Amino acid sequence: MTRLPPHVLAERIARAAETVRREPCPRCGADTLVARTPDRVAAVDVRADPTPIDPADIPAGRARLAWCLTGSAHGPQRIRWRDRWHARVCTHPVLIDHACKPQPVQGVLL
Repeated sequence: MTRLPPHVLAERIARAAETVRREPCPRCGADTLVARTPDRVAAVDVRADPTPIDPADIPAGRARLAWCLTGSAHGPQRIRWRDRWHARVCTHPVLIDHACKPQPVQGVLL
């Protein structure tokens, strides 16, 4: 069995990390989409809610980041940051960062 050259292996690992996959949130167990942005300088690991939202419903305070779900039926899907230049012409589904629902607080401690 021959080993892959290191540069080929690194490229395959990067492509796999950038591909969108469904994973439960480790904190609350909710269904989320996880991927790494395809930026070579400052890639960001993204965990977003899987349900697309209307771009007009993006929170004004921007406490949660907005992302575009790019890709086609024939290729892998990727998550791209929704910046002000891309947002003007974007036709992709819009996702927002996942935020866990607040957990109930225990009323009385023993």
